[in-house]
Amino acid sequence: MNEISIRDAEERDAPAIASLCGQLGYPTPAEAVASRMDRLREGGQARVVVAVDGDSTVGLATIHLRHMINHEAPIGQLTLLVVDERVRGQGVGRLLVAESEAWARARGCKRFVVTTALRRTEAHAFYEKLGFVHTGRRYGKDFS
Repeated sequence: MNEISIRDAEERDAPAIASLCGQLGYPTPAEAVASRMDRLREGGQARVVVAVDGDSTVGLATIHLRHMINHEAPIGQLTLLVVDERVRGQGVGRLLVAESEAWARARGCKRFVVTTALRRTEAHAFYEKLGFVHTGRRYGKDFS
């Protein structure tokens, strides 16, 4: 692995982003990625970043700002983090989280949150190593 750089995702990253989403268990067609990135960036309340090793995209993060009625400052939320299975455990995730936190701080966030599925015990340990604490429970409901 070469030196990893973090940058904003570009349309040319769509196939790699689709592959990374698939590795996380979210099959995503490459053709849909560019329009979804555009939608996320509208209004400046979200960011899509990738980790790049030479010519290879090896990681992805999406970050959102959430404005709340019960907090003055916005809350930053890491909404997606995935590192290519070939380079996991080599610091790519830490770099993506650090960049995500910096972006949120620069926009006035006083809190940064992440949710992860109960079955992802490796992710729980990863986030705890980075100083995150378990603060609650998330519920979901799919609409048909």
